Amino acid sequence: SSMQKQTDSIPSYPNLPSKLICMLHNVTLHADPETDEVYAQMTLQPVNKYDRDALLASEMALKQSRQPAEFFCKTLTASDTSTHGGFSVPRRAAEKIFPPLDFSMQPPAQEIVAKDLHGQTWTFRHIYRGQPKRHLLTTGWSVFVSSKRLIAGDSVLFIRDEKSQLLLGIRRANRQQPALASSVISSDSMHIGILAAAAHAAANNSPFTIFYNP
Repeated sequence: SSMQKQTDSIPSYPNLPSKLICMLHNVTLHADPETDEVYAQMTLQPVNKYDRDALLASEMALKQSRQPAEFFCKTLTASDTSTHGGFSVPRRAAEKIFPPLDFSMQPPAQEIVAKDLHGQTWTFRHIYRGQPKRHLLTTGWSVFVSSKRLIAGDSVLFIRDEKSQLLLGIRRANRQQPALASSVISSDSMHIGILAAAAHAAANNSPFTIFYNP
């Protein structure tokens, strides 16, 4: 069977322990230029099981994390992805993430600028209108949807970072991809590569690199 062939093709590493304790030396975050899918490149250093000081230092380093930024994530509807529509923003999310509107204007409106994972800036018109009134992103939104090839079911993430910059990301719904993205390796090849790297690192007490796709 095909499953048996896949199992047979995976090399055996009898000296590789079932659990390899490592210290995290370095992390770099990336986004695929075509799909915006995020992934992390991490350098790991195997740790001797008796090296408790190193383990303690690793645990302390993990606790020194930044405060979480304010954000909201919304799954796009058919209306959100229509070329003639806009993006309907939940009221609490708009009030928490976007700059405050001037309600002395009729209708209250402003331009907001958000930066995506590649550093590109996008400008949207944020307006409060309708019956019942709601927060909408209008001008500029359809350009973003078309450029990112978004469809209903995908998600959009807005983040207000510690510098009060507005950041913008996307999360694609699970759907059949015509081809692998440029930065993605097949699952079998990736697993074999990680096993080989981990086995070599464990035998030589040397660092190795892995890629993590959340």
